[in-house]
Amino acid sequence: AIVRRLIADGHPESNIYTPRSSELDLRQQADVRSWFLKNRIDYVFFAAALVGGILENTRRKGEFLNDNLLMQCNTIDAAYFSDVKKLLFLGTSCIYPAGRQHPLKENELLTGALEPTNDAYAIAKIAGIKQCDFYREQYGFDAISIMPPNLYGPGDNFHEGSGHVLASLMNRFHNAKVAGEATVTCWGDGTPMREFLFAEDLAEATVFFMDNYSDYGHVNVGTG
Repeated sequence: AIVRRLIADGHPESNIYTPRSSELDLRQQADVRSWFLKNRIDYVFFAAALVGGILENTRRKGEFLNDNLLMQCNTIDAAYFSDVKKLLFLGTSCIYPAGRQHPLKENELLTGALEPTNDAYAIAKIAGIKQCDFYREQYGFDAISIMPPNLYGPGDNFHEGSGHVLASLMNRFHNAKVAGEATVTCWGDGTPMREFLFAEDLAEATVFFMDNYSDYGHVNVGTG
C-alpha cells in the first residue's frame, strides 16, 4: 500500500526498494548494514515485522520478541550509519496498557501492564519507538514513529490461525456462506473495543508524516 501511494504521488518505481525476506534477512546485522551502504537509501518506511493474530502471538512469544527486536535494531542502526535522511517506524496499538478507556492517548505508554496475549510483540514495538527517540536524542537522527490501529486491506493474511481479526472474521464468514451454515461463532464475548483502518489510508498517513513531522515520541494514526 505504501509503494502504491508513493507511485501515485509521482515517485518512480525504480527508486523504491522493497527487498523481500528471501533477499535480505533483517535479523542479520552485517547483511542489513551492507545492503544500506550499497543502495544509498534516502528515506525508510519501516513496515517489516513478524506479525499475527492473538493465536500466533500467544504461541510464538519468543519469536515475536526476538525477531522483531533484531529487525528493528538492525534497520534503524543501519539507516543511521549509512546517512539515511529520515526513517518512519510503524508500531502497533497494542503498545498501550490493557483495559484502558478509549480514545487511547500517546502519553499512556508505559503507564500499566500490557495485554498478556500480545505482550511480546508490544514490548518489541515499544523498544522500536524508544530506539527512534534515543537515536534522535544522541545522534540527531531524524527517526519518527506512528501507531496505527488494526489494519485490513488488499494482500491481508486471511488464514484463521495466523491472520488478524478482521481478515480472520471475513474468512470465517465467507466459509460459512459457502458451506450454507446458519451461524458463525466468534471468539470472545463481544465487549472488547477495536478500531480498524484501511491499509491504503495508513499508507497515505505514512507519506504525510514523512513529509510533515519530525519530533520525539510516537503519534497515533486513526480516529480514537
